[in-house]
Amino acid sequence: MRFSKKQAAILAVATFLLSRADGSDLRGGLVLQFDDGWTEWRTELAPELARVGGRATGFVNNKYIANERITLDDLRALQNEFGWEIGSHTVNHHNAPRFVRQHGLDTWLRQEFDPSVDELRAAGLDVRSLVFPFNDSTPELAQAVLKKVESFRRAHRLAIAAGPCEDGALPGTSIDSTRFTPVSVMKQWVDMAHRRNELLLLYGHRVLPDSAFVTGRVVRVSPQELTVDVDVVLQPGEEYALVPDMKRPTASADPVRVSVAEGRIIRVDGGDLTRATAEGAEFLIGPSYGTRLSEFRELIEYAAGRLRFFTVSDVVDGKHRD
Repeated sequence: MRFSKKQAAILAVATFLLSRADGSDLRGGLVLQFDDGWTEWRTELAPELARVGGRATGFVNNKYIANERITLDDLRALQNEFGWEIGSHTVNHHNAPRFVRQHGLDTWLRQEFDPSVDELRAAGLDVRSLVFPFNDSTPELAQAVLKKVESFRRAHRLAIAAGPCEDGALPGTSIDSTRFTPVSVMKQWVDMAHRRNELLLLYGHRVLPDSAFVTGRVVRVSPQELTVDVDVVLQPGEEYALVPDMKRPTASADPVRVSVAEGRIIRVDGGDLTRATAEGAEFLIGPSYGTRLSEFRELIEYAAGRLRFFTVSDVVDGKHRD
């Protein structure tokens, strides 16, 4: 018997839930969010989450629909087949406070916010939330958008919360390589949310195969340069971030951008690598807005035995308290 994609996803969820026999009660929740818009959300990420009974919220820039990096069909499938929520990330991903300073609030609403929400809703998507590009906003912008949507995100070092803030914001913590956190630490966050019966709110962009990343050991370190034990080959046109020591979280530090990789020499822009790593440490280089698939799988499989999965609007509606 052949199954449709939707039937296969439902079967995978049921199989996982029936196979889980550790007896853990599910308390608290995991709110996963992904920004910008990538076709891999539908083809790779949603099936990974469905396998463990999970879902997420995707915040899309309309310019990526226009250039077909993701399509409206993809977004409708995420919503209707995988139970995702789709939200707005504005039309063109301009920094909103900067845009408003240059052109005014009304122009930003007319060019960046209203067309984004209107196009998505016209396509049959239940858009109720917004993420400001770069998580950068002002009280004026927040008040303006909350006339049309119900929530927005505010970046936070560790986003564990009982629900939305009074001003309509939800906190969020990045899981990208630019704000790297070891999966062992993220598991501790899961345990904390479970223990408190609260929400863990995480956001990223892409979940990529491990082959898209380079790992190895540091041989020598200077302020802006590493010598490593493997040859590093980076793909042109991609922006890369360096995790100088994979045992150290970098969530509260500035991202370490790779400027040049030549053979076994890695050079970065700014900062002081001698304060972030040492000889023998394990490093990672990967696309700046990517998360390794193996780590993501480990996280969601661990979380599925302890937390329930929610969308952003589930939280706004209070469904996480049911």
